[in-house]
Amino acid sequence: MRSYNVIYDFAGFYPPVEPAPALNAAKAGSAIPLKFSLAGDQGLDILVAGYPVSQPVVCDTLEPYGPLEAASSAGQSGMSYDPQTGWYNYVWKTGKAWAGTCRTLTIDLIDGTQHVAYFEFP
Repeated sequence: MRSYNVIYDFAGFYPPVEPAPALNAAKAGSAIPLKFSLAGDQGLDILVAGYPVSQPVVCDTLEPYGPLEAASSAGQSGMSYDPQTGWYNYVWKTGKAWAGTCRTLTIDLIDGTQHVAYFEFP
């Protein structure tokens, strides 16, 4: 029997988030909607357990320097799918203590692909 892996058709992040290597400016402590498409409804079990994650990075080089941290969703809403737009939505709750720093937000899909967005909290 032959095995195969489904690869999702990830279309990139939608505004207000620009994909890597762009550095998205955001207010520390705000909720950031992370929207993306996988070419249709693939169900809500699309992420590897423990993802999305966030990690501090050096603002000038985007090099990681701290541990990975589980991302928190605003209001415990978690991942959702909007059939009208065909977009997945995850509202990321950022930390107020992140003011003056930069971070990544990484989603790891069960198809084995990772997608990263960079954020600066001036």
